[in-house]
Amino acid sequence: MTTLHSSMTDNRDPLTVRTVDEAITLAPYLLGFAPSESLLLIVADDGAACQGFVARVDLGDVASAAAMDSFAYRVISLAGQGRTVMLAFSKDQDRGMAVLHLATRAMKGMNIGDAAWTDGQSWRSVFCDEQNCKENHPYIPAPKIAAEAVYRGLTVVPSRTQLVDQLSGPGRTCDPDTRRLITNARRRLSRRSDDVVAARCRALVKSGSPIDSAVVVEMAVAAQRPEVARTLWMTMEREHAAEWLTIWAQALAMIPDRMAPAPLALCGLAGWLSGDGAVASICACRCEGMAGGADLPEALAAIVGAFVPPKLWDVMDHDPTLIAHPPLDE
Repeated sequence: MTTLHSSMTDNRDPLTVRTVDEAITLAPYLLGFAPSESLLLIVADDGAACQGFVARVDLGDVASAAAMDSFAYRVISLAGQGRTVMLAFSKDQDRGMAVLHLATRAMKGMNIGDAAWTDGQSWRSVFCDEQNCKENHPYIPAPKIAAEAVYRGLTVVPSRTQLVDQLSGPGRTCDPDTRRLITNARRRLSRRSDDVVAARCRALVKSGSPIDSAVVVEMAVAAQRPEVARTLWMTMEREHAAEWLTIWAQALAMIPDRMAPAPLALCGLAGWLSGDGAVASICACRCEGMAGGADLPEALAAIVGAFVPPKLWDVMDHDPTLIAHPPLDE
């Protein structure tokens, strides 16, 4: 699965990465988890077609020349002429180096500053022409880079699996307390129109008031109505995406799988809009094979798969049906 992530620049000075060691240190903060068996592209904003473009793909998904060419086709236009660092994270050095050679060939038109394999203990660049290149370089963490990333609010979980767990629910059934909240929410919302329910959900988020478990479950119940879910999707704003992400992530941890499709898609949309591409990617993966949710899961998959920059949300059509099934002449 390939993912798009946020820029390291905000209203503070840009974070500058000068060495492979610094890039390896920064990588988990950009992804939100420690990568493994992954190819990662970090593109500098200066010269990039898509500001803050970072992409990750499983090594197994780009192990052939054809697969790498397909991946390159999607990323080259977004990378533009931004200086790019490629990192192959793998316990198998030969595997990592082989993927890097495929990548540098497929992306030869890009401004590649370096391409290196690492297992977290050492690294080797495919471009190294120094005398000691026959030996791996020891990886030396860059604490200043880590501190700057934390200062910018970036956090890391030990693995992608743990992040998946955080966005997973109890399975087919939920606990008695949650069942009681679901029953109460259905009763409260039963006589309210879709427009009123959607407006209430949006007002709660914009109010800035504390959101407790009862409210979170009520929003999950509200999202079971296709028109409510569709309205919440189409009216989500980047300004409030972080708040929506917190709500939908909490809901997913509580509700049974049968209620998950629409909240998953909305959580993925909120993650994408707030710059958390890992969340968007995981939500899109979880949506696969789930019934329900109208066109929202398909629309999320289309956004994630096409590396759509979050800033385009301000000008693009929000209609999930058009996103999921664009007209053939466009």
